Amino acid sequence: MTANPIPLTDAVAETVPKVGWSLTHRILFRFAFCYLVMYNLPDGALSSSLPGGQLLAKPGEWVWQMICPWVAIHVFGLSGQRTTYFITGSGDTTLAYIQNLLILLLSLGATLVWSILDRRRANYRLLHAWLRLLVRYTLALTLFTYGFLKVVPQQFQPTRLSKFIEPYGEFSPMGVLWNFMGASMAYTVFSGVAEVLGGLLLLFRRTTTLGALVSIGVMANVVALNFCYDVPVKLYSTNLLLMAVFLAAPDLRRLLDVLVLNRAAAPADPMAIRFERRSFRIAALVLWIAFAGYTMIREVMGAVSGYQRLYTHPALPSIYGVYDVETFTQLGKPLELATDAARWRKVVFQQGAMMVRTMDDRTIGYPGKYEDAKSTFLVTNGGKAVRWSRSDPDHLAIECTIGGIPVSARLRKVGISKFLLVNRGFHWISEFPFNR
Repeated sequence: MTANPIPLTDAVAETVPKVGWSLTHRILFRFAFCYLVMYNLPDGALSSSLPGGQLLAKPGEWVWQMICPWVAIHVFGLSGQRTTYFITGSGDTTLAYIQNLLILLLSLGATLVWSILDRRRANYRLLHAWLRLLVRYTLALTLFTYGFLKVVPQQFQPTRLSKFIEPYGEFSPMGVLWNFMGASMAYTVFSGVAEVLGGLLLLFRRTTTLGALVSIGVMANVVALNFCYDVPVKLYSTNLLLMAVFLAAPDLRRLLDVLVLNRAAAPADPMAIRFERRSFRIAALVLWIAFAGYTMIREVMGAVSGYQRLYTHPALPSIYGVYDVETFTQLGKPLELATDAARWRKVVFQQGAMMVRTMDDRTIGYPGKYEDAKSTFLVTNGGKAVRWSRSDPDHLAIECTIGGIPVSARLRKVGISKFLLVNRGFHWISEFPFNR
């Protein structure tokens, strides 16, 4: 396959018949152009991924961070945290919705003014080609980012021990999805490969339509998961899906002819822009190769680096595992009845934390640090030490002070292999469904 260069141009399009666009076509393009440019620039995936791009994005971010809180307060009458920018893993904050609404309204206004001032223009082929270039690479870079986080598993991680002692009904919808994905690294990698494939196809002009169709399939699934499992990336993923639809839109009629109506389709309109001078075309090709190479190296190295940070841990603590509580004493008094709410039912020792499940179904986490040489777990909050001793490999005796109350317990280790999520495995042949 021959790579097509980034179509830098001295405003000369490829030789194709200059066909006038309908009024509806022109108006829709003006709106799409305004919306996609405002949404993706200056702080979109393309600009933020290029060297120095984040610095260029700062003024635009500053403008939005001034306007959106003002609108939230003075137009919608909101107050409190909803009107401030704060560190969050959510893309569906109040201010994010307000910003998207403002982009939509500004695009409508700009479309109206543009349609009045430029009503005589026959088409926008040249501008359309540049817009496709922006959307192609923005969507490709985003798919690479999320895709490589799955191909080199980071976004979804294997099930943590503490999850084995939580009832399914206590999982949030998003927690169900995250643990569902983390339970099968093979499926996680497969979904990442699909995203990366869509991004790769978008890098080449000749495979843009195919890349857009792959991206539509991938992003439609992501959008459905985000909406159905209440993942707070609904707004962003929907916009990415719309970008893929925009890229596929010029060929939808041709696809309908071939795939549905079973009739011949006209040749594709390349919508490419090229330099007239050979030296400029060579420079554009070199720039494209540099961009594509930089992007792939950056994404792969970032994914590998992130994987190493995430999975390169100190050695597991010697008491790592899930334990049933056989005996439990609080303030020197044994608590043996199931009705004793304060009694511990299960204890998990995992990297960086001790998790306790009580008889009244509360799960309490105690972050801290293991010191195997001293047989202690130092709780971060208050520095309280949990001391342990072994009578045999399967039993553990612990003593600690929790909330100012002395506690001691005898624990019996539960093999992780007893859980169906771990031991069921994969079966080519199943005489009966095993759905539990």
